[in-house]
This record gives sequence, structure tokens and C-alpha cells, in this order.
Amino acid sequence: MTIPFEPTRSYVYRAARYELLPQIAEMADAFGKEPFLLREISKRVLAETYSPEQLAIPIKKAQSDRTEKMGAIFRFYIPFLAENLKVFEYLGGGMFKNISIDEELAEADAVATDVESDDSGTIYAYSFPSIKKNDSTFPIKIGLNTTGDAIARVAQQCKQTCCFEYPIVLKTWEVLRVAAVEDAIHSTLEARGSKRQAPGTEWFDTTVEEIEAIVRFVQSGTLASTV
Repeated sequence: MTIPFEPTRSYVYRAARYELLPQIAEMADAFGKEPFLLREISKRVLAETYSPEQLAIPIKKAQSDRTEKMGAIFRFYIPFLAENLKVFEYLGGGMFKNISIDEELAEADAVATDVESDDSGTIYAYSFPSIKKNDSTFPIKIGLNTTGDAIARVAQQCKQTCCFEYPIVLKTWEVLRVAAVEDAIHSTLEARGSKRQAPGTEWFDTTVEEIEAIVRFVQSGTLASTV
């Protein structure tokens, strides 16, 4: 585990959100669109991750002398986070189902910027670890930022969405007329049939290399690129 173990409610929350839920989501993929009992998967993951002694550790409740076993707190937080972070869709009676990738990507969309603007800025491309591929196209969000840090912008977009994974910024490009460049990238990829057919926009099945080639063509080799 990457989060150091400690018998506190704060630890249980962080471990449930950032370590256990990704494992549970990976196992739940096997169910496809079919409903499943989340507690059964959670029980398996907890048993594989912690010893019975650890799960039996009593943890004091906030502003109370009463205690709860660590395992019981995990069993509360896992379905609570799964529903509220929209990792899964809650169906009732302990049953959940997977949320489609298109729904997830739409949640992380951004507001468009005026394409006629002359502002310079940053084009960024980001995705998520679970869908990133090294040898083929995969869903990439292509957006822009005109103020501040692009990485902070990406983090802000995902802060209150269904994304339980930390996004990874694949590459950024400093460009002139950033809105026009973004529009050119989107239009080119859409013309190539790469735009994802989802409720949101700005997500494309592409690669960093393809985006790089379009940016360089639009900017005629005058851009500054950063990794």
C-alpha cells in the first residue's frame, strides 16, 4: 500500500478512496453492464489487503467515546464514496452497476473559449491511468488554459467529478491564438472520425503524437512545447 497504515478514520477514508476503490472498479469491470453486489467485491479486496487483526482494530468516533471496528468503517466509506464520486451507479439494495466511460469523460468537460480570441495560452492533453495506452489510440481530453498553470487547471476540472483516479497531463504546448489552435485540433480530429460519441466534448480517441503533429502544422513550427 502507498498510504502508510494507521488506525484512524482519516486513513480509512483515504485508503478507501485512492487505493481500494480503483481495485474494486477493476474487478467490477468483469460485470460489464450487469448489476453487482458491491459488498461482495469489497469483502474480497479488504481480505486481500488487510489482516483480520487490522480490520478488528477499534477506532474512536469523532466527539464520542464510542468505537467502531476498522472493517465496519471501510464498509461504510466504500459504498458511500462509490456512489458520491460516481464510480458506480447505485441501484438500491446494495446493488451497483458500472458507469460507461463516455459518461465519465463527459463529467470532466470544460467550458469553451471564444475561438476569435487573440490570447496566447496553453493547449493541454490529459487522460487517466486506467485508460492510457502505449501502443494505440485512447481517450484524451484536449483543452486550453489562458491563465495560471495547466496542470492546476486539469486538477480543478476533476476535483468535483466522478473521477476517482488522479488525471495525468500527457503534454502541454504554449501557443499563440490558443482558442483558434484548440478549435483546429478539435476540428481535425473530428474530421478524422476520432471524436468520441459522448454527451460531452473535447474527448478524442487519439495519441499525443497525432495532437503534436496538428499543433505543429497549425503553428507552422513556431510554438514552444513542454513535457
